[in-house]
Amino acid sequence: MYTYPTSLMKSYFKSYLGLQRACYHGFALSLTESIFIGIYYYLTIYFVDVLHYDMATSGLIISCYGIGAVLGGMLGGKLADEAPPIIVVASSLLLQSIAYFAFNKLDSIFLLMCNVFMLGVASYGFITANHIWILNLCKEYEHQRLKAINILATTSNLGLGLSAMMMSKILYFGFPVIFLISGCILFILACVLFLYYKNELTKTQISTAHQKEKLAEKNEFFPHQPRKKITILILLNVFFVGLIITQISSTYVIYIKESYPNIGIKAFSFLFALNTFMVAFLGIQLGDYIKKYNKILMVGVGGFLIGFGMFMLIFAYTFFMAIAACIVYSVGEIIFFSMAQLVCYQNGPQSKKGYSLGLYRMIFASSRVLGPAIGGVIYTMLGGSIVWIISGIIGLLCLVSCNYYKEYG
Repeated sequence: MYTYPTSLMKSYFKSYLGLQRACYHGFALSLTESIFIGIYYYLTIYFVDVLHYDMATSGLIISCYGIGAVLGGMLGGKLADEAPPIIVVASSLLLQSIAYFAFNKLDSIFLLMCNVFMLGVASYGFITANHIWILNLCKEYEHQRLKAINILATTSNLGLGLSAMMMSKILYFGFPVIFLISGCILFILACVLFLYYKNELTKTQISTAHQKEKLAEKNEFFPHQPRKKITILILLNVFFVGLIITQISSTYVIYIKESYPNIGIKAFSFLFALNTFMVAFLGIQLGDYIKKYNKILMVGVGGFLIGFGMFMLIFAYTFFMAIAACIVYSVGEIIFFSMAQLVCYQNGPQSKKGYSLGLYRMIFASSRVLGPAIGGVIYTMLGGSIVWIISGIIGLLCLVSCNYYKEYG
């Protein structure tokens, strides 16, 4: 009776195995960092209810996080090329701890903007460097890299979900306590990383010179032009698809709330949770399924499903149709971001993998800065349906462009 469910569970958890032990340390770091960076989504409450700033001022302060994320993505990748990525990971955690400690001492608008900017730099610097560290551990095994990227997406989404659950309980103690505990834990974690990986860092530094010599010889004969074209293609798609993704936190929530007044904000909460859990628990299995297909084409398919999922909202006359749209969108999100990161990493020059993945992070962060503003203007002037039509067009263009260059995948 219980044979099939037990076998299914074993198969599910087995899909997480097969990587080096150090990779799982990186996954644990991703989960932990996501839990604490989830505090960022509650900072508006802190600025308005505790520091008594108005919504406009709070929004201005919060926007500095996005600007910091743009810089952090590129900086984290660049530094990960020059130094062992684990140093950048530990340094980013240390910077985050300092930012949380500082919140308890700052009340100036300018200083708060600087602190939120630093938090954005540290967060995206961590994400980029941690990805580089884990993907480097996968050596040249493409299936391991794809699995690692999907597990990182799982831990990140799971961490944000746990953060939301924890914050709903511990807000009772007040933000000063939350900032203090977060700063202490991240500080201790950073120190442990510096000490625990001390021997590994020494070995890495010794071998770096030899690796660079070999890579310089190898790259002289590597055909750069097709690789650059593919990288540019993927980054352009990441930016425009990123504009769709950012609607989740802006126009999407308003549209869902207005479309289903009988359910209200609970409708968005349900769809948001559905998306998060799908990404967290189906990413590995879906990644294993699509790994045999053309990578460039899969990026296009993922982008198309994201756009089409949003386009379906035009016909979401019932909430069940909105659920179906969310499922399509979520499947597209899993496919698109796992494949896009893999292609960017693998198409980057061997000695500049961090730069390549950092560029990916910077482009996506840029779309997070611009997306809500662009979507908000279109939504206000032309209505939500036009936002979803444009999203569908972007998804279609993503598929067409990737299909055109699929021979390089």
